[in-house]
Amino acid sequence: MQVEMQPIRYAFRRIFSLKSGYKGKKKSGCKQLFDKNSLFCPLLYYNKALTILWTDTMDEQLLQFIWEFGLFDKANARTATGERIEVQSAGLRNADAGPDFANARLKIGGTQWAGNVEVHLRASDWRRHNHQSDKSYDSVILHVVLHNDCEPVRNSSGVPIPVYEVAFDRQLTNRYRQLLESQSFVPCRPLLDSMESFSIRMFLTRLAVERMEQRSERIAEIMALSGNDWEATLQRTLFRAFGFGVNAQPFEQLAQKIPASCIARHRSSLLQLEALLLGQAGLLDGETLDDDDYRRRLLQEYSLLRAKFSLTPMERHVWKFLRTRPVNFPTIRLAQLAALLHSTDSLISKIAEVKTLEDCVKIFSVKPSEYWSTHYTFGKISEERSKSLGKKSVERIAANFVAPMLFAYGKNRSQQQLCETAVELLEQIAPEQNAPVEGWQRMGVKPQNMFESQALLHLKQAYCDRKKCLQCTIGKQILKS
Repeated sequence: MQVEMQPIRYAFRRIFSLKSGYKGKKKSGCKQLFDKNSLFCPLLYYNKALTILWTDTMDEQLLQFIWEFGLFDKANARTATGERIEVQSAGLRNADAGPDFANARLKIGGTQWAGNVEVHLRASDWRRHNHQSDKSYDSVILHVVLHNDCEPVRNSSGVPIPVYEVAFDRQLTNRYRQLLESQSFVPCRPLLDSMESFSIRMFLTRLAVERMEQRSERIAEIMALSGNDWEATLQRTLFRAFGFGVNAQPFEQLAQKIPASCIARHRSSLLQLEALLLGQAGLLDGETLDDDDYRRRLLQEYSLLRAKFSLTPMERHVWKFLRTRPVNFPTIRLAQLAALLHSTDSLISKIAEVKTLEDCVKIFSVKPSEYWSTHYTFGKISEERSKSLGKKSVERIAANFVAPMLFAYGKNRSQQQLCETAVELLEQIAPEQNAPVEGWQRMGVKPQNMFESQALLHLKQAYCDRKKCLQCTIGKQILKS
């Protein structure tokens, strides 16, 4: 086994620093290297040095992973006092406060035990974390450690806790470090070819649902803040979707600055809705455009609405126009949004009835006011062109707004069919094209639809970029192989 010498020297220094008799004196000649009475004998301290090195470079999460999946020498597992350990159940991982594993079943020295297991890199971490005074650790039946560096630890009642200095294949540590230190697009890129495509597909299905669950939770949080008002929740989520990424944050801020009741009262007038949205966005103020009659009309309407509802507009500078395609300008997206709000009295009821992508096309195929057919911004006439939402835009809204809302609404109302419809809707949409998805495609992982591309996006952002290999099914299989 190849060993980097610089870390080994560090580990030897750690050992030497613990020796009280060392005064910095040196023996002459080479005999000190093989003198067992010499402090500097590497043969005597080599194994101890490796133990300290592995402890200092080890991740406690990896040690928990090793215990959870039984990747240790089970045949020779013994406590520090020599009692045989038989693991019948490693226990359930505990993500909250308290011992790392709950409800473990072990046989230690012929005695059957049921309780919790605590995992530490060093046995002394028990005292360092003050577990000896915490009654929630009194149920611990085994202390699993990488390095047993202290006298037996005890619980708050003074009862000693059996300790197991875990033994495992050190190549597992090397594989884990390889993943953590990888600079590839995804950490497991060099090892991914060894994975079965079926396992990857199954994992992607779980990831896509996990992403939907997370979006559903965010919608539930918005719902709670809005006093369980579905229309207000829908408004904030819808506005963010119309930001199409680059302006998502300003659109969501705008939703919070316009009461849902205000939109409801003026839904029948497209002019008033445009005035309300563009005015509150701060896009009616600024340069003087005396020759733009439509802007003057909007500004006049907004002045009345602003006084009526005591509104405070946003700052114009928060909106991004630079390096944005004209069709994606905030002015155009707000005009489209006003047309959508004008087209229906209850958007949530329409969303709940969606079954297919075609249903989404019918809902979102709205036409802004005539002014925008020859304008992208105020005062600048452009070639006449329809400003209705295109197919790709509707697909993005279906993926980022309709499907999550259906899923969240279904969970809230305990209607599983709506959740299933949300998944089926994503499967009808072509996969999105962005840098993360293109990266996966270069690796040979090609999504067939939006459901799979969203899963790959979630895998990259939530797992690969954060090096959460121990929580990733692909990472787990690579480490266990």
